[in-house]
Amino acid sequence: MDPKLPPLNALRTFVMAAQTGSFVSAANELSVTPAAVSRSIKSLEDYLGCSLFRRMHRQISLTREGRIYADSLADVFDKISLATHNLVGKNADRPLVICAYPSFIVSWLVPRWSRYLQSHPDAQLRIVTTLSHEIHFEQKGIDLAILSDSLEDQRYISSRLFETNLVPVCRPDYLPPNTLISDVADWQNALLHCETRPKDWERWSNANGIHVDTKRGQWFENASMMYEAAMSGLGIAIGIEALLDREFSSNRLAHAFSDNKAIVCPFSVIRPKATETHPLFPTFMSWLQQEI
Repeated sequence: MDPKLPPLNALRTFVMAAQTGSFVSAANELSVTPAAVSRSIKSLEDYLGCSLFRRMHRQISLTREGRIYADSLADVFDKISLATHNLVGKNADRPLVICAYPSFIVSWLVPRWSRYLQSHPDAQLRIVTTLSHEIHFEQKGIDLAILSDSLEDQRYISSRLFETNLVPVCRPDYLPPNTLISDVADWQNALLHCETRPKDWERWSNANGIHVDTKRGQWFENASMMYEAAMSGLGIAIGIEALLDREFSSNRLAHAFSDNKAIVCPFSVIRPKATETHPLFPTFMSWLQQEI
């Protein structure tokens, strides 16, 4: 065995553990058990003759040697992935796989989709949904994700797409006319929440300088279900303004309060570096920017 080249599987496991800061998270990313990650790291440490991690109760941290090694290896596997895509990935028959929350796909992407197909009739794209901000790009074969807020993961590139607002919305006749935010005791029992964005009511209430008991109200698995509940008169949803154009124009939803102070909700395109080698990526990104 070449002493300058440790086992690649062990190196990949080490890089993943260093990036995630957890053997459990690394195991989830690699689809193995935490015990397998621990054994792989131990074999690499034995090979190198030094400790890479400090093991503490339910947590780990890099040693000085581990930090230096991790910094040197940070983009090694991205380069391998990119080189592989450069060699075999430029295949026009392979669809560009786009991932987003169901509400974004239904309310923003699909209504604009025909304009993309008019200019790119032969493009093959595949749209998949997520209910989590954690996207397993390599495991699921996802090329890019369009998510609210950004993804704090140095393995991926995050580009701001646009900014919109978080606003409380309800059926136009749900609240008495001229209900104010300060009338919180009159409406806080009617909160509607979605599990994909559990902190939105808290963020909004802090920005508006009021205290809302965010434990109250009804919970839904995703935003689309929450919006449907609001349109049915079940309560007040905290909505993403740019995704509700059709509901506002058809008078199925309205802003709940006239004195609302909206807070910014950014959307970003997040992708691995290797996505840039896909032949459909440049045209899709150009189309996105035109739509914005």
